[in-house]
Amino acid sequence: MGRSACSEDTAKRRALAEAADWFAEWQAGEFSPTQQERWQAWLEASDTHRWAWQQVEAVGRRFTGQLEEPERQTAAGVISQARQRRRGRRHLLGGLASLALIAVLAGALWQITPLPQMAQRWGADHRTGTGEIARIVLEDGTQVWLNSASALDVDYDDAQRRLVLVSGGVLVDTARDSERPLHLDTTQARLTPLGTRFSVRQRTGDELLAVFEGAVTLQPHERDETAVSPVVVQAGQQVAYSARDIGTPTAAEGARAAWVDGLLLAESMPLDRFAAQLDAHHLSVIQVDPAVADLTLLGAYPLHDLERTLSMVESALPVRARRVLPGWIRIEPTEPP
Repeated sequence: MGRSACSEDTAKRRALAEAADWFAEWQAGEFSPTQQERWQAWLEASDTHRWAWQQVEAVGRRFTGQLEEPERQTAAGVISQARQRRRGRRHLLGGLASLALIAVLAGALWQITPLPQMAQRWGADHRTGTGEIARIVLEDGTQVWLNSASALDVDYDDAQRRLVLVSGGVLVDTARDSERPLHLDTTQARLTPLGTRFSVRQRTGDELLAVFEGAVTLQPHERDETAVSPVVVQAGQQVAYSARDIGTPTAAEGARAAWVDGLLLAESMPLDRFAAQLDAHHLSVIQVDPAVADLTLLGAYPLHDLERTLSMVESALPVRARRVLPGWIRIEPTEPP
């Protein structure tokens, strides 16, 4: 069960952003025969691209169909001005393009966070918004840090201490209680810490456990003939797992706990993975051009100071962070002078 370079939700958001860019140029009458061929090649490159184009086109047609004639004229004027301001092969589009992009990103959020999960988050005992990190001290002294856009339920009684990770990620520093065991239930498994400090993060299709002190017993929820027995993950190890499978433990990465201190720790981290982790702490969509996706970063970056972090990345690598539109950042190769 290997780690994919880009999670499914990030791939969808990237495809939606690219589709919105293509749609904006099409609306502005920018499609030359060469661009038509490039768009066709992009469209046929993957099922995700085709899905994204369908979403954007549907949103765009609904949006333009609802405009009154004066609004259409205003939007056309904005697009015309944007075309005149174009420099190089890319340009910003206002009016319909900006509004369509907002609708597209809202649609992406809906795709990634379905209504049932949103309802669970709203009803959780503890939750954080995007970019927020919260420290919680429970009644027994156990400390829990909630990562960005995460939610947690707490269910303590006389027999046991039970935590439920509704969404996102947590770091837990357990307190001793000889009478009541502590369990953390996730969507994929039950984790039973043995006097420990550990983190767990939900991902698309699986979860990642990292143990920093003590040990954690990992029990996948589904135990049929293809399932595996519980595994004890020791301090200094991390492992990816699903409800039916447990991967091979590897050395725990220090980055798995650095977010508690507001840092994104890169240890020879590929740029696309770095951007995906940074993206999880900001409302902006952060894309990486495939040409620079495999470049690696080393160092500690502030999670909550986006401009400073992007500036540090630009200083460390031959890339630039281009603001395509408000809330949409694309990390690209530095263009030659």
